[in-house]
Amino acid sequence: MTDENKSNEQLIKELQVLRQRVAELEASKSQLRQYEEILKVFRTNMPIGLFIIQDGRFKFVNDNLRTLLADDADEIIESYSMKLVYPEDRERVREAALKILHGESAIPYKYRIVNKDGQIRWLLESVASIQYQGKRAILGHAMDITESEMAQEKLEEAYEKERRLRQELEIEVQRRVEFTRALVHELKTPLTPIMSSSDLLVSGLTEEPWLSVAQNIQRGAINLNRRIGELLDLARGEIGMLRLNPKRVDVLKLLQHVGSEMSAVATSNGQTLKVELPETLPLPWADEDRIRQITQNLLVNATKFTPEGGTITLRAKEQNGSLVVEVQDTGYGIPEEEQKRLFRPYHRQTGDREHLSGLGLGLALCKNLVQLHGGRIWVVSQEGKGSTFAFAIPINSRVQQAGTTI
Repeated sequence: MTDENKSNEQLIKELQVLRQRVAELEASKSQLRQYEEILKVFRTNMPIGLFIIQDGRFKFVNDNLRTLLADDADEIIESYSMKLVYPEDRERVREAALKILHGESAIPYKYRIVNKDGQIRWLLESVASIQYQGKRAILGHAMDITESEMAQEKLEEAYEKERRLRQELEIEVQRRVEFTRALVHELKTPLTPIMSSSDLLVSGLTEEPWLSVAQNIQRGAINLNRRIGELLDLARGEIGMLRLNPKRVDVLKLLQHVGSEMSAVATSNGQTLKVELPETLPLPWADEDRIRQITQNLLVNATKFTPEGGTITLRAKEQNGSLVVEVQDTGYGIPEEEQKRLFRPYHRQTGDREHLSGLGLGLALCKNLVQLHGGRIWVVSQEGKGSTFAFAIPINSRVQQAGTTI
């Protein structure tokens, strides 16, 4: 290789090194510019006040702190620092500062000041011991935290208000439960002999019109007893005392039995009750009496809102690991706005007065019982085209053990 070729190769290598160094330098310059911009922002916008106190008097304050405390630096320099501190906080500030200076604490402390406009502001402050002009002094930095303190106070007020409201609500709920229990006791006591006497009369009478009169008394007593039971169950549910006794339930047999019982009610109203059940259904883990109660309530509702000549259909199926039970009617249908309130306690549908019976507790209790089983309940309805009430409960989810207090 000639000397000329060597010189060219060396030149190329040196050029490559130079380009690399220039690139690194450009990167350094870029970073330096970024750092300079960041420092500029901190110098102008950082909400930190700096000060030096010597012999209890301000010797230096930076612009941030001066803007907060006074319009003119001369108003602050040589003034006593404690004069700006809110009187009730002075002793606390003195003790907290001494702990930091003696190394007993490193935690900044907060306190209130009265600024140039007479406003009370909150500062978060920390201090350190230094030598200033040949004498011991205190270097401090403080941050205005008034906005966060005001927000915290409002939050604490809101928490306190919420706590009081919750306590008042708990007291009110407890009073209502106690009243309900007393009411149930007062109603059950005279109702018990009425029910037993009506049963005896119905079994012993054969002549009309006395048999019909006795049967009316019996039906009224049974209906009243059911309403009292709903009222008590709802009160128990409100305070978490409603009990489930779950086990494996032959739900097919249960629904067939409920359908058979309710067929007589539908027939007496001039309606037709169809029971469309599959040959087999899974055995869900559930409270048998409560599933019967839910289904009966839905069927009773259907008979109340289905006109003479209408049809009510009871169905059940397994779907996605749940047992789904449906009660469909050819009744009046329910407006969309009403559907949102159906499962609330004491709510009655439009026109319910014409169809009587009930305190508006049935659907609310059904919802409570279904949810205790880990399930859900819903309605699909259109005005003039009837309604379908349905509920679903998990088949294998043992959400509660027998005898557990809910």
